Formats: sequence, C-alpha cells, structure tokens
Amino acid sequence: VLAKYTMGEADELRKAVGKKKPELMAKHNAKFVEGAIANGVEPKMAKKLFGLIDKFGGYGFNKSHSAAYAMIAYQTAYLKSHYPVEFMASLLTQDMGNQDKTIKNIAECRVMGIEILPPDVNESQADFSVVGGKIRFGLAAVKNVGLKAVELVIEERDSHGPFGDLLDFCRRVNGSKVNRRVLEGLIQCGAFDFTEAYRSRLFAGLDDALRICGSNHDPNQLNMFGPLSFGNGESGGLLELPEIAEWNETETLRREKEALGFYITGHPLASFHDEIERFTTCLLHDLPAQKDKSQVKIAGIVESLKIKRTKRGDKMAVIHLEDLTGSTEVVIFPDLFAAVSPLLKGDEPLLITGGAEIGDSAAKILAKEIETLSSLKLNSVKTILLHLESGGPSREVLEDLRDIVFRYPGECKLIFKVGVRGGEEVMVSVHGRFNVIPCNEFLAEVDGLLGHRAWELF
Repeated sequence: VLAKYTMGEADELRKAVGKKKPELMAKHNAKFVEGAIANGVEPKMAKKLFGLIDKFGGYGFNKSHSAAYAMIAYQTAYLKSHYPVEFMASLLTQDMGNQDKTIKNIAECRVMGIEILPPDVNESQADFSVVGGKIRFGLAAVKNVGLKAVELVIEERDSHGPFGDLLDFCRRVNGSKVNRRVLEGLIQCGAFDFTEAYRSRLFAGLDDALRICGSNHDPNQLNMFGPLSFGNGESGGLLELPEIAEWNETETLRREKEALGFYITGHPLASFHDEIERFTTCLLHDLPAQKDKSQVKIAGIVESLKIKRTKRGDKMAVIHLEDLTGSTEVVIFPDLFAAVSPLLKGDEPLLITGGAEIGDSAAKILAKEIETLSSLKLNSVKTILLHLESGGPSREVLEDLRDIVFRYPGECKLIFKVGVRGGEEVMVSVHGRFNVIPCNEFLAEVDGLLGHRAWELF
C-alpha cells in the first residue's frame, strides 16, 4: 500500500525476499522507492524502509521467536554435552521414520564415539535404548516387525525371563504374531547374536525350529519327546544347526541393511577410508553447502536404482547414493549409463564425478564419470611398505608372509622397513615374483599376521 503495489507486484516482492534473489530485489528497490515517494513518503525514509525489507530477507525472526529458539538450543546443547548417549538415543527414536536423518544421526554417534548395537530379542525395547553406555537398536526398527509383535516379545521376556536360543524363542512366542518373515529379519540384523551361533546357521536352521515348535504351538503344553528346558548355544535342545560357514562381511552387511535399512555392525565404505579422504571433494552431508554447478567427487553405495527412458527411447538412470553421513540423488544420462550400468546393480562402493545442482530443499548430482573405489585403489597404489618388528621377524612369520604374498600376485612393489640395533631402520625392497595386488583381502591377511595397519600405501 505504501509504495502503491498491486497484489501481484506485492507477491512478486514477497517471493524475491523469501528466495533471496538479489537481481529481483534490485529491480524492486527502484520500484518501491519511486512508488513510496509518489505516495508522499520522504525519499530518505523510502530508501530506509526498503533497506529494512532487504535486510529482513537475509534472515529475519521476531524477538519472541528468537528467545524461544535460544532457550531450546541451550537445553539441547546441555543434554548433548552432559547426557550424550541418552540424548542421541532419544534423537534416533524421534527420527526413526526418516532414513536420511537416521543415517546422519548414526554418523554423529560414530563421531562422538558412541557404539550402536544391533537389535537383541533379550535387550531391545521397542525404541532405541541405552544399555551399558551404548545405544541398542529398537525392535520396532526391524522391517516387517509390527508393534504388536514387539509388544508380545517384550511381554513374554518380562514375564518369563530372557530367551535361551532360537528354539526357545519360537516355542514361547505366538507364531501368528511373529511369523517366519519376522524371524528371518531378526536373525539377519543380529537379534539372536547373543546365542553365539553364526547368523548363517540360525537362518538355515529356522525351518527346523518352526517345524519342531509347530505354527500353533502352545507354550504351556509339555512335549513328552523333548527336553524340559532349552539350553544356550548352538545345539538349542532338539535343534541341531547345520554346520555351514558364516556369511562373509559383504553378505552379512547386505542382509543387515535389508532387515534394518541401515548398516550397524560395519559399512561397505569403512575399508575405503583412505581413498575417500584422498579422492573425494566432500561427504554427502556437506553437499548442500557446495556451490551450484560446481564439479564434485563423492563416494557411496547405490541404495536404489530407477531406470528411465528419454524421449528418444534411450535408457538412463536415477540412483540414490548413500555414504556414512547421508544420501543424495544422482542422475546418469544415456551415454554414461551404457558404459557403467553393471556397476550400478552391485554392492561395490563407487566414486562419482559430476556437476552439483543445489536447490532450496535438496541437492543432486549430474554424473559425468563413475568408477569403483576398489579399482581406484588398485590403479593408484604402486608400492606397499610393510613395517616389520624390531630385530626382524621370526622365520615362521616370514614364511607365513611369503605364503600370503604368493596368494595375491600383482604389479605392486613390496618394501620392508625393518628395525635394527641402535634404533635405526633399514628399508629392504623386493622385486619380481614378490609383487602383489593391493586389494583389501591381502591387506586384511597382513594385518592378521603383523598387526593392525602394519602397512602404508604409496
């Protein structure tokens, strides 16, 4: 009214303030001042008024709102500082339905040194809880496990004591509420790890456990052919678990993610810490702070994949990429998709180079290059330096090391750093048939023999 704006012009100014668009604000500056002067406002006052509107567009709060925010900020900072485990458990419970926030909160726990434990049918509540200075995942967070099933498990545990093993659990919990699908999820996420049986064996023995108990087994009915009690351990009374190997780390983490939606006991990116620090420009959590249209390099694993077709009928893809701090959308156009499509369907951690599109509510990446972090590691490492104990290792250790080296032949040179008398160190280089491939499996075996991180990559 002051500057004789129409309703449409006023709404345009409101958008310019809200979106913080300087070119639009500059246009309205002259218009507002001219309109206000024509309406009898002093020129100096008209300019001052628009200056206040422009300043408010930067970030404006009324004083009562600011005071309330300051009070809440102080309270939460106090709780996080003095009761960090309890605070983060509450935050995880509050954000349980939001995957991005949960990933961010789990990453924050790792930074704070707070260990997050997988669900446990003997310890977990429905929500996240504090157990011995650690945070235990809630049973309600397991996929396909409804609140009724969670309440039933907790009620049975509180009434009749902890569960002894998988068979004891199946015997005591109503099969109509906790079905096979629920039990599979509980095993895969680690809820029966207290039995100390391999998850692979529990999973393979589930059918036998359900068959022994029967789908409508009455927990108060005595089985004259079975024992009166169910002991801990793999035997599980009548249940003999199959003698099979445990799932490897990749398979264990994949199934854990399938059951929970999150990685808890590990992460596929954990073994690529050095490559992520060396080759990426930012973590996904920091992506919104990057400059729009800037080129970024990010690392992550494919969380979901959608294949689309362009108007010309060419295939392209949109993926959700996840790292330890969050997730983002990555658009892959036809030419690149044709070259890298096999990489998008596996569990291999990827390095993606592309242009960042930073919007008001979300950020995404238009991919230009995609490669696996493992290939990057193999291509970039030319030399491995192994630290051997002072005085030199024993003959037995050297022979074991030689066997490991022979199992991983490659093009990477080995150099040994050996401590000698007087505190000096001698570098010994070996060539030819002792060259290796610098893969994670080789480094893990070396760690097992010589100790954690007894190597350096160059």
